[in-house]
Amino acid sequence: MRNLEQLKEAVRAFHQAEIEFILIGGLAMISHGANTLTQDVDLAYALDPQNLERLAAFLPTIHARVLGRPANDNFVITPSTLAGVKFLNLYTSLGEVDIMRTIPGVDSFEDLQERAVPMDLGSFIVRVASLDDLIAMKRAANRPKDQNHLFELLALKKLIDEQELL
Repeated sequence: MRNLEQLKEAVRAFHQAEIEFILIGGLAMISHGANTLTQDVDLAYALDPQNLERLAAFLPTIHARVLGRPANDNFVITPSTLAGVKFLNLYTSLGEVDIMRTIPGVDSFEDLQERAVPMDLGSFIVRVASLDDLIAMKRAANRPKDQNHLFELLALKKLIDEQELL
């Protein structure tokens, strides 16, 4: 299991590679104050051609391979494949990283980006999905673990809203 600092280092690598992304998933929840466990990094990525080029060039440098595909599979990560797949679950030298082009519960990357919150992950700033977007994602995914996450996110939102009223 990867610890929180290792997960942040994986995010830092994407940040330093100048990949345009929004942090989503468990690490985004933790960044907002949730008390959850996560073993991977989840990122939504921008679809502009330059970002797809940077992402496709960066992934081989971290030895990214798609989980669940046979070793002799001819699937190659290119800007074109990144523009076409909904998501990729990757195993990398940085640990497991899920990269997503489409995110259930969110209209578009641009909308997600507009509502994202800049947060300091320890000497670098990244954009993190808003609490409302994380709630929408968990509702849309609706897996058993998402139900637990949803309960925690709604409680966290209520606490934040109550503090803002004070």
